[in-house]
Amino acid sequence: MSLFSNFVDSVATAVDSVTLNKQSDGLIHSVIKVNQECFKLQKLLGEGGFAFVYLAQDDKKQLYAIKVIKCVSKEVTENAKKEGILLSRLNHDNIIKIKDMCMIKEDDRSKMLYMIMPFYKRGSVQDLIDNNRKSGKYLEEGYILSLFKQVCLGVKALADYRNRQGIHQPWAHRDIKPANILLSDDGKTPVLMDFGSARIARIEIGDKKMANKIQDEAAEHCSMPYRAPELFDVKVNSKIDERVDVWSLGCTLFAMAYGESPFEMTINRQGGGSIGLAVLNGQYTIPDKGLYSNLLQDLISSMLTVDPKDRPTIHSILQKISFK
Repeated sequence: MSLFSNFVDSVATAVDSVTLNKQSDGLIHSVIKVNQECFKLQKLLGEGGFAFVYLAQDDKKQLYAIKVIKCVSKEVTENAKKEGILLSRLNHDNIIKIKDMCMIKEDDRSKMLYMIMPFYKRGSVQDLIDNNRKSGKYLEEGYILSLFKQVCLGVKALADYRNRQGIHQPWAHRDIKPANILLSDDGKTPVLMDFGSARIARIEIGDKKMANKIQDEAAEHCSMPYRAPELFDVKVNSKIDERVDVWSLGCTLFAMAYGESPFEMTINRQGGGSIGLAVLNGQYTIPDKGLYSNLLQDLISSMLTVDPKDRPTIHSILQKISFK
């Protein structure tokens, strides 16, 4: 049976009572049963919005990360389902995979969505950056570009996405940042995660109501230091597309090289201010430390082009990296 066949009607049974009213840490030590497999939730790894990610262990002592989404509204439920279905179709080495997924009905008739995913003990690229900053070290350019190229390949899979009818329907992640890129145990393979922010990429903004909706959605789901300028100030009659991810990739590459996003660095250096205004004005400076080649610096500059019409596509970015 397909992972998502009859998904809307799928219901798993909680071995221990798991209620929507509990705090996030109230689920720790609970046991859930997902399609005949039992998982014990051990500790909270992270949270955001209505989602919580737990470290869990199955009966064979295998570790997993389980994302639990509180389906508090129809919109949250539909977005969670879309996330799961999208990930089930994006079979790519640099995109997080789902082992299983189900909806659990609680005693109070509320619902919680569970996604069973691999656990990456090495953590994220943000952890790597933080560890290097503490020791005063910088990542080597070859390693940065190796990781970055693979992340770009994952983003390309989103941009090249085709729906069940085979029609090209690009998606955008919309929240690419070092904290959303996991590392394999050997540290060589990056894996893009957290697709709760992902949406169909190409949107025409027809009126003010739609502009406000997209802008509010971005404010809720897209991290400010990595958010594209067109999502800060959504204009009527404008078009938004997958190049929002290219901007975020530029910020991510900068952070991998210099320890923080370009606009966090700008605000920190001037002792305060608005990240949003810095982004809209393209206000940042690449540190002149002699650490990295012109190729890497030019890549950053090209991706951080404020006007999305002049910003390169993910395909052209990959071509530039391949010519290195």
